[in-house]
Amino acid sequence: MSRPAWGYFIYYRLDPAAASSIPWDSLFAEVAERTGVEGRLYGPAPDGRTWMEVYEPVAEPRREEFEAVLAEAVRLSGLTDWLAAGERRHVERFPRADRAG
Repeated sequence: MSRPAWGYFIYYRLDPAAASSIPWDSLFAEVAERTGVEGRLYGPAPDGRTWMEVYEPVAEPRREEFEAVLAEAVRLSGLTDWLAAGERRHVERFPRADRAG
């Protein structure tokens, strides 16, 4: 049986004025360059504040490395400085149901 590929879904609420100040391209480029995993950005949701980053596929044997690289890229981007008051990044991880990847 092959090991699954994983999808990472990371959502959070931003101060609405912050989105244009966040270096999204730099964040995604850093992660892609170091891991080969392309990130995508969705948002804002209808509430105007909720955004989501999606990263996939992340190979099972490289999950720890991916998570470390992502954490460092987020730190370097300053993204957490733009989160709405009392907010944090919510990270959800799911294996692909079809086990492909």
